[in-house]
Amino acid sequence: MRNESQKFTILLSTGIIFILASMFFPLFLGSIIRDTFFKPRGAFGYSSDTISFFLQAGSFIIIGIMFILLAIDAIKVKIRVIISTTLFIIAAIIAVYSTDNYYYGTEKGFYYNDLTSIGTKEIQWENVSEVEQVYKKVDGNLEESKLIFKRKDGQKVEVNYYTNLYHQRNTIVSYVENYGGKSVITELEEDSEE
Repeated sequence: MRNESQKFTILLSTGIIFILASMFFPLFLGSIIRDTFFKPRGAFGYSSDTISFFLQAGSFIIIGIMFILLAIDAIKVKIRVIISTTLFIIAAIIAVYSTDNYYYGTEKGFYYNDLTSIGTKEIQWENVSEVEQVYKKVDGNLEESKLIFKRKDGQKVEVNYYTNLYHQRNTIVSYVENYGGKSVITELEEDSEE
C-alpha cells in the first residue's frame, strides 16, 4: 500500500511540475534546441513565431495531464496506458513540430520553416524583386507587422515581424537592394488588414 501511495505522489507531482513548467520552460528549451540544431553560423535575424512557444507549452501541459492520469488508480490500467501513450505521442508531435519553426537570413538569402510546412525553404537575395515592410498603426503608434518578400517569379512570402527580425531589417533591405531589388514601407491604419 505504501508503494501505491508513493507512486501516486510521484506521478501527480511530476504532472503538476510539467504543467507549471509549461509557463516558462518552452522559452528556454525551444531556443536551445533551435540554436543547437537549426541555426547556421553567420545567420542573422534568427527567430521563430510566437505561436511555436505556445505550442511547446501545450505539449508540456499534455505531458503533465498524462502523468496525472497515470496516477489515478480508479481508471483501469489498460485504459490509462492507452490514453497516456496517445497523449505522449500527441505531445511529442506538437513539440517537434513547434521546434522546427524558424527563420533567418544569411549572405546568400532568407530561409524559413513555418508551421505550415516541413523543411527549410530558401529565398535567394538575387531572386527578390521587392521587400515590403508592413507596419500597423496601433493606438496612434506604428508597430511592426510583417515582412513580405516578393520574388521575381511573382510569388510572395510573408513572415511575421518579430524583434530579432525587426532589428535586422536594414541588413535585409541592404541585401535585397544590392541584388537589384527595392524596399517598400507600407503603413496600415488601425482597422485595416492586408
